Amino acid sequence: MAGFVSWLLATISPSEPPKRLNKYNIPLPECCHATLTAETIDNRPVFVVGDVHGCLEELEELLQLAKDEHENPFVVFVGDMINKGPYNIEVLRLVEQMVERGQAAAVRGNHEESILRELWSLSDTDRYALPERYNWLRQLTSKDFTFLQDLPYTISIPSLGTLIVHAGLVPGVHMLRQSLESLTHMRNIIQEEYFEGRGLVGTSKLDKGDPWGSLWPGPEHVYFGHDARRSLQRWPKATGLDTGCLYGMDFSSVNEFVVHDGSTWKYMYPLSDVLHSLQKHSTERCLSQMSC
Repeated sequence: MAGFVSWLLATISPSEPPKRLNKYNIPLPECCHATLTAETIDNRPVFVVGDVHGCLEELEELLQLAKDEHENPFVVFVGDMINKGPYNIEVLRLVEQMVERGQAAAVRGNHEESILRELWSLSDTDRYALPERYNWLRQLTSKDFTFLQDLPYTISIPSLGTLIVHAGLVPGVHMLRQSLESLTHMRNIIQEEYFEGRGLVGTSKLDKGDPWGSLWPGPEHVYFGHDARRSLQRWPKATGLDTGCLYGMDFSSVNEFVVHDGSTWKYMYPLSDVLHSLQKHSTERCLSQMSC
């Protein structure tokens, strides 16, 4: 019952979207939900890359593999591009350059939100005590800040029937009514009675409810990151790409990526024997340089 009612409500576009807040109550981007048109894609293969977390060398190797496979790829990042890893500023600048050149797009993750929280706090008062783990933020420029602030929560690619989000989506909830905190933090869905509770509710806790991707009915296929504990997830209408570069997971260095070649989505290098030595080397290298 809860699922049906939620689905029915999702088909009704809200005439006046409710006022939305993110987890840290920081200013929202001008565009929370971006769209990549067919003209923007321009028949290029689209690669979707999972959480990078400042692992620059692994990202560069992954992008080179994409270029080796296709001459002019378009890359979409699922958020958490920076923070925790060894080369946060370098990764940020690389992604910025790719976006400026029309080679990439990105959504924000929970770590970009955390960074923005700290940057907004710094801008409010000179007396703000920046936590030590965020000291690297002092090297960011106003251009970096603007780039991060402008990152949307979701990207829709209608020509490919695809949505990109960092963490997840609650099935049956119109996009303009989705909780922004859920978009950057959720992992599971809790099902409550609609009239007695809240219907379907997102939660970041793994021990409550079900993986949200297992309940996502489409029609769009969603690609997301965030959930490194579950590693690669393949649901009928949702694919999770955070395979844990930063934590020494076995499967990939900077996460599996997928590509749309003009006709269908394909997994290019999941658990590939060809990449096994690269993955092992890259994971060890990133772990040796990371800061927790």
